[in-house]
Amino acid sequence: MGYALLKAHVGGWEAAFVLLIIGYILYRAGKTTVAKVLHMLLRLMMVIILVTGAWMLFQFHTTDVYYYVKGVLAIVSFGLIEMCMGRARRQDGSLGFFIGALVVMVVVIMLGYRVFA
Repeated sequence: MGYALLKAHVGGWEAAFVLLIIGYILYRAGKTTVAKVLHMLLRLMMVIILVTGAWMLFQFHTTDVYYYVKGVLAIVSFGLIEMCMGRARRQDGSLGFFIGALVVMVVVIMLGYRVFA
């Protein structure tokens, strides 16, 4: 069970990263119909990431503070993603949120691979 959760979690992060970039570009290019579909898929990936991450955290890493920090940063990343996509949909200035979301996502992914430990 743990292996399947890990693969779903990692795959969710990979898909979310790609969907964020493509969805943002499409919103900025004015292709709102396709971008809305990708935005909904991105939200689905965020739910999958959240559920599998919480499950693994409370199943395997309950005493490791490192993973709690990763979880908090993941939630911050989700907030930045929503801000970035929402502002891009309305054609407001969103580049800062986009860069912030990408940076925090990369940091969270690196924390998951224990690069900083």
